[in-house]
Amino acid sequence: MLEAADVTVSLGGRRALDGATLRLAPGRVTALVGPNGAGKSTLLACLSGALGPDAGRISLDGDDPVRLTPAELGCRRAVLDQSPAAAAPFTLAELVELGIPRAIPPAEARRMVREATAALGLETMAGRSIHALSGGERHRGHMARVLAQLWAGRQLGGGRWLLLDEPTASLDLAHQASVMRAARRAAAEGVGVLAVLHDLSLAGAMADTVALMQQGRIVATGPPRYVLTNDRLAPVYGIEVAIAEPCEGVRAVVPVYRSTPGEDPCSSP
Repeated sequence: MLEAADVTVSLGGRRALDGATLRLAPGRVTALVGPNGAGKSTLLACLSGALGPDAGRISLDGDDPVRLTPAELGCRRAVLDQSPAAAAPFTLAELVELGIPRAIPPAEARRMVREATAALGLETMAGRSIHALSGGERHRGHMARVLAQLWAGRQLGGGRWLLLDEPTASLDLAHQASVMRAARRAAAEGVGVLAVLHDLSLAGAMADTVALMQQGRIVATGPPRYVLTNDRLAPVYGIEVAIAEPCEGVRAVVPVYRSTPGEDPCSSP
């Protein structure tokens, strides 16, 4: 299990997490949602071992992640940061290979690079400099790097957790789908996936579980049909939403915009 239990963190004099509790399970995709400043990225950083809590407990398969070495952490979980960067002029293939430790044989590492770039629709760009790619292409390249790290970790006895911080923020609809399908494939292979998402409809379509955050706390957790309702979302986001289910297993969330209180947004001008 990967678990945060009653975790509190203060950053810059502000309480970013206030008793946050969340448990992730292998083989499931959990979407972590909530307004800006709710504490989503801070909670992910704690779960990944990048940040130690002021109070409470983080358990990564029974261990405190901040006590593990970088190599041990890298083997057990793979993390896509919100704004990943690489300063050196790597090719895309070289960037992806950065996630693979040297303990993996070179031929196997090259296979992982090919499969990871193909999973994100980047196979024709493998030899290009990352600085010649668009922002969205670079972001998908970092997602491919994280996938390769996950697969390598599995070969070394780990590779159990995939943590994604806004993995679709800079992507168009098709590439959002490719990233989330890759996450779902990882879950189908037994990986526990946590994805910080702002797109509630994407969460409703792709996640098994949705965890809703507000002011540093988890205020609701459960299947999309339970969490993604107007009664739960409106008090957190400060705006009413309309819910649609265009097909089985898909839950779409649309903000209801009103120019004045009480106005019917569907009325003709």
